[in-house]
Amino acid sequence: MGENKVHYYWLDLVRFTAAFLVLICHFRGAFFVEYTLLPAEQKNPLIFAFYSLTRLGNEAVLIFFVMSGFLVGGKAIERLQQGAFDIKGYAIDRTVRIMLPLISALLLFIPVSIIRGLDIDWLAWLGNLFSLQGICTYSVIEPLWSLSYEVWFYILMGTISLFFIKQNIISKKIYAVLCPEAISKWYFTTKLHPHYLFMWFMGAFAYLIIPKKINKLFLWGSFIVMICFIILLQLTSGSRLNEGTDISQYLPNRQALELLFAFFFCLFLRQLIIIKPIKKWTLKINQIGTRLAAFSYTLYLTHVLVLRMFEYFHVPKSESVNFISISWYIGELTIALLVAYAVYWCFEKRTAEVKGWIKTRLLK
Repeated sequence: MGENKVHYYWLDLVRFTAAFLVLICHFRGAFFVEYTLLPAEQKNPLIFAFYSLTRLGNEAVLIFFVMSGFLVGGKAIERLQQGAFDIKGYAIDRTVRIMLPLISALLLFIPVSIIRGLDIDWLAWLGNLFSLQGICTYSVIEPLWSLSYEVWFYILMGTISLFFIKQNIISKKIYAVLCPEAISKWYFTTKLHPHYLFMWFMGAFAYLIIPKKINKLFLWGSFIVMICFIILLQLTSGSRLNEGTDISQYLPNRQALELLFAFFFCLFLRQLIIIKPIKKWTLKINQIGTRLAAFSYTLYLTHVLVLRMFEYFHVPKSESVNFISISWYIGELTIALLVAYAVYWCFEKRTAEVKGWIKTRLLK
C-alpha cells in the first residue's frame, strides 16, 4: 500500500474501493446472518448480488498486494535502472509510511480493549508493532495479518537493491546482514505464504511495462477474465452456500486461482491507469477517488476495532434484509469511515511532514 507521487488515473479510486470492499465484507458478515439463513422469500437475485458484493474482502487484499508491488517495487526497480536508488531514502519512506497508520491502529486498540474488558497481550502487541504477526505471534487486529507481508516485501526489495548499489563499507555491512538470499530463505521457511510475494513482484513488473496506448482488447478481456476468477475463488471459499457441490474438486487449488486473478488484475491495471478522464463527471470521480484513497490504509487497519465496539454494545445481527437493516448497516459503515478519517487526520495525514523532518536530519 505504498503512496503515489506520480498521479496514475483511477489508481486511487481502486485503492479506496479495495479498502471499502474489506470494510463492507467484515461488517456484513458481523451484522447480517448468512444468505442461507435468510427467509425463503428474500433469496432473490438482488439480495444475492448484495451478499456476493460483500464477500470480496479476500480479493480486495490480493489487489492491495499487487498495487503495493506496483507502486513500491516497480518504482524501486525503475530507480535502480536509472542509478538513482537511495537506500536511506527508501528505508525512511517505507518505515514512515507503514508505521504512522500502524501505530495509530495499535494505540486505538488499547482503549478499545480496555472498554471491552479484555486483557492486552503486550508481547503480541509489540510483535505486531514490528510486523512479526503470522511469524512468531498472532494479529491483535485481524487485518494486520497482511501488513507483515508488506513489511517483509519492502525489506526484501531493499536488500535486493543493496546488491546492486553496495559500493561503500556501510552498504556492504548492511548487505552482509540482510542479504536477499538469507531473507528469502527465512521468508520461505516461515508461516508466510510465498505466493503473495509473487503477486507483489507481478505488480512491480506491471509498473515497468505500462503501455503508451490503450488496448481495449486487453482492457476488457482482462477485466472479464478477472471477474471469472473472482467467481471461481468464491466457489472455493468454503461458504455454506457451496455445501453439497463438488465443483471445487475440478478447479485448481486456491493459491493458483489467486495468482491467476492477480495476473489478470495486473493486465487490467496497466490499461486502466492510462485512461485519461476527460469529461467533467469522470474528472470529478477521479478527484474523489484521490481524496478517499488518502485514508484508505487507516480505514483498512481500524475498521475492525469499530466493529468490535459495535459487537460489545450488542448491535443486533439482522436476520433479514430490509430498509431498517440496510439503514443500520449504512450507519455502521459511516461511523467506521468517520473514525478512520479522524485517526488518519491525526497520524497518516502527517506522513509527508514526518518524512521531510527525518530526511532533513538524516540525509544531510
